Amino acid sequence: MSDSRTPISPELEKLLSGFLDDSLTPEQSRHLAELIQTDPEARSHYLDHCRMHATLAWEHGVLGGMSFSEDEEITNAVSISFFERWGRPLALVASLLLVASVLWVTAVPALRKNAWESGEVIGTVLHKSGTEFSVEKIDLQLHQGDELRAGTYSLKEGLVQMLLKNDVEVLVEAPAEFSLKSSILIALTSGRLSANVPPQGIGFTVETPTAEIIDFGTEFGVEVGSNNQSEVHVFNGIVEVKSQNSTEGPVRLVTDQATRVDTIAGDPIGITVAPERFLRTFNEPTRPYSKQIRDLKPAAYYRMPISDDGLTLVDKSGNDHHGRIKPGNIKRSMFASGRPGASLRLNGPEGEAYGIVDDYPKAENNRLSVVAWVFADARPRWASIAKNWYYNEVGQFHFGLFHDEGTLELQIVQRDGSTVEVKEDEVLPIGSWQHVAFVADGEFLRLYRNGKETAKAPYQSLAIPSFPSLGIGAKLHDKQLKKDTGTRGYWDGRIDELAIFNHALSEQNVQQLYAAINQVEIAHTLQ
Repeated sequence: MSDSRTPISPELEKLLSGFLDDSLTPEQSRHLAELIQTDPEARSHYLDHCRMHATLAWEHGVLGGMSFSEDEEITNAVSISFFERWGRPLALVASLLLVASVLWVTAVPALRKNAWESGEVIGTVLHKSGTEFSVEKIDLQLHQGDELRAGTYSLKEGLVQMLLKNDVEVLVEAPAEFSLKSSILIALTSGRLSANVPPQGIGFTVETPTAEIIDFGTEFGVEVGSNNQSEVHVFNGIVEVKSQNSTEGPVRLVTDQATRVDTIAGDPIGITVAPERFLRTFNEPTRPYSKQIRDLKPAAYYRMPISDDGLTLVDKSGNDHHGRIKPGNIKRSMFASGRPGASLRLNGPEGEAYGIVDDYPKAENNRLSVVAWVFADARPRWASIAKNWYYNEVGQFHFGLFHDEGTLELQIVQRDGSTVEVKEDEVLPIGSWQHVAFVADGEFLRLYRNGKETAKAPYQSLAIPSFPSLGIGAKLHDKQLKKDTGTRGYWDGRIDELAIFNHALSEQNVQQLYAAINQVEIAHTLQ
């Protein structure tokens, strides 16, 4: 049978010879890798070259250097069987040819790695949190400070923020796959990203399977979901969105506008902007709210900043009562956009995720205050915000939603073992940030939402708890002892800026805290 393949080119023959004797430069390695990956003829010549090299190694090198013990020497040429005469050499040839055949499987990743490492640097890994971040097909894990080059990347866990050469910052949330084409072009295959583009980065483009997004100096988010559906949300500035499957001109989006492009409709469709779905920075912004919290001397303060390991709850009170996150079944990052900065992301009974502080500081003088920002995606039964509450042990407080009603509720345990409850009449809204607080001031339990007192009840005392831990987003239990604790009360949504005070805040304190963030946002809107 005649060989109908194209004869090997001098260039390819030189590259193959250089590869086999390990004399290729990084540029040559990259070029050879590209040829093998993209050209079937080149790949076939590569395998033939490896087989020939293996055969020559046997005939002129390997067997010539083999030695046999005396009992293996040939003493009677006539009586030697075919297998005895040819079995060993043929087995060796077969082994060498097998090695040559699979050599491409092990060699190509090395070629790809050499090619990637010889490419132009187009950015760096600015931040990462609990990530499994790698360059596709070369099994190269990247860490904070590592250089980024053109290539395809996989983010299986956590968050990563990249700084490109044009000062564009891109934050990607797992699970995601994307290709960095250059400092002005990224192709997002799946997942979610946000981009902050300074003036020198104008023209930065994100390609998705259904859309092309061109920036004009802005801050925006892009998500590629199921069926390659793409969404674009503009937080500030201007972008143009062009459908990959439409002949119509691009749609221009400005601040607080969003669009969706799918494979069926083709043309962009206007949707409600949802900035709360996108994390935009690793940094917790300095706000009057956090300053006021610290001025009020909290015993513990969880701003929910993004931690390096993705599983630590950092106490910003200065008292070092740090907690940890139990991720349950959640595969994405445990951090999401907050109010402000980042927040703890939980997804109810399905995810079974929560936070725990093993030994938080308890109130001992009958006075206690707790404040937080919460965002509910749903209202599971007994959904928990923060609880020092446990099966068959003395706890101190139970702060969350009431049973199936979904109203904000507080229970405390008194020193005589009795409980006192106070709750609102209206259900907690879904889909918006709510400022929640309670105060035990020595006389009344007072419940607050968005700066207003919504319910109160008298009490006599606060128990000194025997249970040491604080649950955030769930009621704690002991799986090892298999204690029946009833409903766990997993929170479905986000919790942010959780602070505990072992003294009573005044009504004015609560009102000022609620107003602090709103005043910042109003000022930002007017700029």
